[in-house]
Amino acid sequence: MDPELVGTQAALVRINVIADVTIAHVNHSTGAVVIHQGTYEVPQAEASGVLVTGDGVVATLYRLLREDLDTVTVPAANRLFVEQIGAQLVDGNDTTDPTHATDPAIDEHLQHCYRRVEHCIVVPHERYEVVLLSAGGEESVPATLVNQPSGPTDVALLRIGAGGLPTASLSPTQEPVDDAMVAGLEWEVSQSAPSTRSLQPADEPVRLDGSRLTGGQTLTSSLAGGLNGGPVIDRATGGVLALADCDPSFVVSAVGAASIQAALVGAGITPARSGFDIAFADGLAQLNRGEYAVAAERLQTATTYFDSALARDYLTVAQERAAAPDDPVGNSTSDDASIPWWMWGVVALLVLGALTAGLLIGRRRRPASSDDRSAASSGTGHHVVGMAGPADGAAPTAGDASAGQRDADR
Repeated sequence: MDPELVGTQAALVRINVIADVTIAHVNHSTGAVVIHQGTYEVPQAEASGVLVTGDGVVATLYRLLREDLDTVTVPAANRLFVEQIGAQLVDGNDTTDPTHATDPAIDEHLQHCYRRVEHCIVVPHERYEVVLLSAGGEESVPATLVNQPSGPTDVALLRIGAGGLPTASLSPTQEPVDDAMVAGLEWEVSQSAPSTRSLQPADEPVRLDGSRLTGGQTLTSSLAGGLNGGPVIDRATGGVLALADCDPSFVVSAVGAASIQAALVGAGITPARSGFDIAFADGLAQLNRGEYAVAAERLQTATTYFDSALARDYLTVAQERAAAPDDPVGNSTSDDASIPWWMWGVVALLVLGALTAGLLIGRRRRPASSDDRSAASSGTGHHVVGMAGPADGAAPTAGDASAGQRDADR
């Protein structure tokens, strides 16, 4: 795996935009002025972003962060009319979509509030929460806007109160990049427990050419589903090339990394690698080299800075590989495992036959012993002429037959 690319994935975040909406309806149709007012928390949008500094600065686009009266007015008006005026809504009192009240007189005022006429006042106040990809599950951290973007494609910088976080490096480029991806965090619903969902890294392959961002058929839906504002990443280097944008008309484009750098400079922020970045990259490099014990140590160090879900996953891999024996029992990978069992019987018979033949050949070639020679001479009935040999090694000579007669004469 590429440590830089994985490091950038660890820096992905999800941004929740919540509006605290104060809404007041003034009713003077009966001659008396009656004011109903309430303040309600309304989810406005969700977007993706990426950490660009170790002390918790997130870069995204301002499109989904800025005030959106059209999005927050309807849910707030529905709750005001149900809770303060006693309206019954046709589509259910919990609906957050435009609907009608069952009472025609009340419904007229409800429709007025949807349009924000002068006697229905709506004042939203946006706040932001950042969700990091941590091992402890989804936890929202309050964030503040540290620069002053105004347009929808301006780079917005959010800061959370934390340190030692993963960061992504910026890679401004003027050249087209064919092998890129838009990345972010998406909600994944558990198949075994449909009511349970968790954030998981998600990406879409794209090609970047300046501000032109092109991809497959699912690119637009993925951006609208939560990847909007997320980083466009170069797969070859892991660097952030741009931020992806999808407007309300589903026109897709990109805002280059140079704009992110300019926003950081304008806010007086200098990016720097964190302790997490250094330990995490070291651990992944050691894992690539097969030095699993050292990798586990470095990845464990990374989690002390930030308990990243990705760092925990790779830590588990390193620990398991470090603990595994080089040649585990019962898991042979040698060629012997492919030999059929009956072949072993044939091999055994051949070996046994070879040994038996060797013994027989050796027995035939063995010289007779003195005991064997004695047994042979006594059993034939023939006199064997002895062979006498000089001690000096001269050739042996046959014994003289007349020697016995001369001895008798003497």
